This record gives sequence, structure tokens and C-alpha cells, in this order.
Amino acid sequence: MTASANICNGFKIRGLNADADKLAVQSTHETTWLLGRRKWARIAPAWREVGLAQNELKVLRPYGGAPVIELQSLGGPYGVLIVERARGGTTVLRNGRKLRLELGHEESVVLKTEHWRSPRTEGVHTASV
Repeated sequence: MTASANICNGFKIRGLNADADKLAVQSTHETTWLLGRRKWARIAPAWREVGLAQNELKVLRPYGGAPVIELQSLGGPYGVLIVERARGGTTVLRNGRKLRLELGHEESVVLKTEHWRSPRTEGVHTASV
């Protein structure tokens, strides 16, 4: 593994309501995981740090409900964090900036870096016989 393989951008995320328990964090490079939150309402929601590689996409997708989340960009070598809502505009987060999102029912959010590039191929093609 080279030293450049460890370089990535990042962000922090936390759920602010009960519907955040059903928010999945999907990735083109990692397995899907649920955000979750703390069980006791009196304790402040916990931040979770997430790495984001240069050509990686992260998708925040709720499986029911309308989660309210907060994002904070951690910066990195691949530029700013771009947040694209399915039903709304695009927001650019620079290092340290926070964004509060109130997602609609089944509304997803795509996260990527400034220097993201789409794959050059369209996947694996089967040979015709």
C-alpha cells in the first residue's frame, strides 16, 4: 500500500432526530452502514467521522422517516465537499463549515469531492457468443 492510498477528504455526521436511526450511509468503496444515534435524548448526538476518497461517492439514504442530520466538512487534499440533494440545490462545504439537512421522506443526498471523476468505463460487458 502506498502512502497516497491513505490520503482522503472527510466529513463528520450526526443524527438529530429519531429517524436518523434509519439513515444508511452507502459508498462506492465501502459497505453500507446505518448512522444510528444515542438512546437517551438528554445526551448530545455523537459525531461520526467518515473518510471520502477522491473518486468515491457517498449516498445518505433514509429507509423510512424524515431524518434531520448535521454535516461538517473536515477538508482534505481533494478540495471542498459537495452536497447534492435529490430534491433541492447543491451546497459546497469548505473546511470546518457545517450544514443542517432536514431530509424529506425517501430523499437521498450524494456527497463527493471537488475533484471527483466518473468512472471511465460503463462496467463489465459480457462477451456475445
